[in-house]
Amino acid sequence: MRSKLILLFLISGSFANCAVKQIRIAPNFESSLDRFKRLTVAIDSGSKVNQVEATLVKSMAEQELAHHKEFIVYPDPSSKNQNCKSPVGKSQGVLTLKLEETLKGSTPSFLVWLSPATFGPSSDGIKISIQAQIQKCDTKEILWEGHASSSYFMGGDEEATLRTSYENKFGKSVGPKILPYYDILKSLLDKIASPVLDEAEQDEKIEVESGA
Repeated sequence: MRSKLILLFLISGSFANCAVKQIRIAPNFESSLDRFKRLTVAIDSGSKVNQVEATLVKSMAEQELAHHKEFIVYPDPSSKNQNCKSPVGKSQGVLTLKLEETLKGSTPSFLVWLSPATFGPSSDGIKISIQAQIQKCDTKEILWEGHASSSYFMGGDEEATLRTSYENKFGKSVGPKILPYYDILKSLLDKIASPVLDEAEQDEKIEVESGA
C-alpha cells in the first residue's frame, strides 16, 4: 500500500512540475502549415512586465520561431501587429505573448524546489506566466494557444553563453531573469508544429533575417 502511495505521489508530482499548463490547437493548424509560414511576434499591451523584459522575451520568441521552428519571422519592433491590427510585409499571422512576473515571494525554497510549477516564488526567485496565441490574420482565426507558468531561482550560471549573449543586448540588470524566461518560453514554443520551407521560401527567410 505504501509503495502505491509513493508511486501516486511521484506521478502527480510529475504533472505538477510541468510548466506548460494548457495547449489548444485548431483542427486545421498543422495542415495549414503547407501555406501558413510567415509570422510576426507581438507582446500583449496588457502584460505585467517592464519594457526591457518584454523586449527580451520578444527577441527570444523570434529566435525560437525562426531557427528552431523554421517560420519566416518578419520584424515588428513595436508590436503593432498585436491582434492582427497591422500585418508586416508578407506576414500571415502573429504570435502574441501576454507576460506576467512576480518577484521575491514568501514561499519556502524547498517547496519551490519540490514543485516549481505549483509554488513560488521564493524570496530570491521569480514566477513567470505566459499566455500565447497564434492568430491567422486574414480570417482572424486562433490556430494555436498555450499557457505556461512556473517559478525559478535566479542567479544560476547554467547556459552562461546564452546569458552573456542576451546581457550584451539588453543589459546586465536583466541577467538573472534570462534563463528563467528562456526556459519557460522554450517549453511553451516547443509545443508548436513547424512548417517546412521550399527553396524560394528559404531564400525569403534569408532576406528577411538579413534585413534586405
